[in-house]
Amino acid sequence: MFIIYLSLGKQMFTLDSDRLTMTSELTKKQQRVLDAVREFQSQNGFPPTVRELATMFGQSSTAGIHRILTILRDKGHLIKDDRKSRSLGIVNQGELTADRIRSLPILGQVQAGMPQLAYEEKEGDMLIDSQWVGYSDSFLLRVRGLSMIDADIRDGDILVVQKTQQCRNGDIVIALLDDEATVKRIYREHDRIRLQPENQTMQPIYVERDYPHFYIIGLVRGLLRKF
Repeated sequence: MFIIYLSLGKQMFTLDSDRLTMTSELTKKQQRVLDAVREFQSQNGFPPTVRELATMFGQSSTAGIHRILTILRDKGHLIKDDRKSRSLGIVNQGELTADRIRSLPILGQVQAGMPQLAYEEKEGDMLIDSQWVGYSDSFLLRVRGLSMIDADIRDGDILVVQKTQQCRNGDIVIALLDDEATVKRIYREHDRIRLQPENQTMQPIYVERDYPHFYIIGLVRGLLRKF
């Protein structure tokens, strides 16, 4: 399952991305549980807890319901946050139409550490709901390294990048320096540019404003994380 995080200014927030993989037929038991969640939500205005669902189905243990809810989530029918008791949500599969699906290329890797050589080698493509990626010329890059860990950008994450050179101080960008790419926050300071890591153990990279071998590839708009 992939979780997608979209950027809003300097913060990152989470959206339901279970619609990335909406397939698979349900067993009768799975359908009954899904219907029970939908009916409870409709009648009460909020979702049931796992314990309440277990009681509805005459089960003293919640383990079986947990398993079914996880399957429903992985099949794209439910939103589910295990950290909260009333986090269930129904995904309306009818909302995801073919014209809303976008195929974005995964163009290799970018270092969240010291800059490394950037190769636009296409790893593959990923289908994404276009409501989360409403930018033209978007692409995906896989992160390697830990220099942005305090911004919750982890090794192995896939960044959603908008091709643009327009950015503000504090934005997270993909920058090309001497043919090497890195992901950092950008700050313009008088006659230089600071590429700031989000890791207290690492130092910023400074670049002269008129340095000819510096280029902003794009603006990080979000990320995908696989659990």
